[in-house]
Amino acid sequence: MLLAALLISGFVAPSGGPGGPTDASGSGDVIGTPTALRNVPHGISAVADGRLLVYRMPGMRGNEVNATAMLFLPKKAPPPGGWPLFVWGHGTVGWAPQCAPSVQLQEHNTWVDGSNDELLASVLKMGIAVVAPDYEGLGPASAGVTAGHGYYDLSSEGNSMVFAAVAAQRYLGGKLSGQWAPGGWSEGGFAALSAAYYSASATKADPHLQYQGTIALAPVPDVPAMNKLLWQDIDEASESGLPPTAHQIDQLVFANAETIYFTKTEREAGYDVEPSQIYGPNMLRIYHQNWQTCLDDLNSLVKRDIQGYLGTSPSHRLNTYPGIRADADSSPQTRRFFERNQGKLESSTLPGSVLWLHGTDDITSPNSVTYNTVNKMVAHGNDINLSVLEGAGHYDVPVVGLPLIQARLKQLFAPEP
Repeated sequence: MLLAALLISGFVAPSGGPGGPTDASGSGDVIGTPTALRNVPHGISAVADGRLLVYRMPGMRGNEVNATAMLFLPKKAPPPGGWPLFVWGHGTVGWAPQCAPSVQLQEHNTWVDGSNDELLASVLKMGIAVVAPDYEGLGPASAGVTAGHGYYDLSSEGNSMVFAAVAAQRYLGGKLSGQWAPGGWSEGGFAALSAAYYSASATKADPHLQYQGTIALAPVPDVPAMNKLLWQDIDEASESGLPPTAHQIDQLVFANAETIYFTKTEREAGYDVEPSQIYGPNMLRIYHQNWQTCLDDLNSLVKRDIQGYLGTSPSHRLNTYPGIRADADSSPQTRRFFERNQGKLESSTLPGSVLWLHGTDDITSPNSVTYNTVNKMVAHGNDINLSVLEGAGHYDVPVVGLPLIQARLKQLFAPEP
């Protein structure tokens, strides 16, 4: 059953975008000639042609870097005035360059962004072009991409999305209408909101680009708040004295594995974070040895280590596992990272409207965390339509919410009267 609850308020468009537009003269330039993508999922290849786009963008340390994106164009000819453009942000895949969706697709014939190929195929059938950035620091080395992914870094993920739109516009010219909207799932939901934050940079780089609004699917808006609830569950499971369930072990895996990507990003962005003060011996070893491991394999590795630890002594509990420390988010540098990224986003007023889809059974972005963040953003004048999907989990949101996504895209890209 679908329950749509709408929270709507007005907005005041920030002058030049929150924080001002990015001033990077070469950003958005296309490098070389886009090449045909290999191994594109059938649902997409049946309705679109895929190409790998290499472009320049401002990196999170202030330097310009090469980035890559998958560009999908409907096989039918563009309509008069050109196709509108949907900029798609993928979910978490890893931190090392080879974890990029384009690399996994072409080198390993693997689509790593959940079932979102079906979502993108449906968008392409609507006559909308799609550009799907790998994000800064993710992508093939042959394209000049180097390690340094901005995992949940506001500027890195926002600029990855924005300048993928600029690059597509510069490459396709009149084949695009200039209308564009970012959207994404999970980490990509944060990237889509970040793209709204930096959307004025797109217009500054190319006046043809007209930002229309944002679609955020199951974003994780407040990681420290989510972690606090997660550790409460882990502590309760540990104190029960009962053997942990598979779900409870998975919660501890989640609390540990992806934190490696946050630590790598903080250090890459210049935060003075010391891994030995964040991790116990087991996860410290995994951090140093396996930071290049992509998400699914990293989750499996951490899960085996946790299970091995639990099996060595009946006194071992989930909350005694020598992994990430439960108070790791309280360190001054980590607090500063989240305040400057997720915190800055939730206290800003974004241009245009936001369709925010949330599933009530989403344990990755719990109800209380999502509702609290949305209420904060509404209080800051954001125009947010929160659609609550009853019974949907984190991975269900793009599937259950597809009719809402299609309806919103029709609204955003409706021809001007």
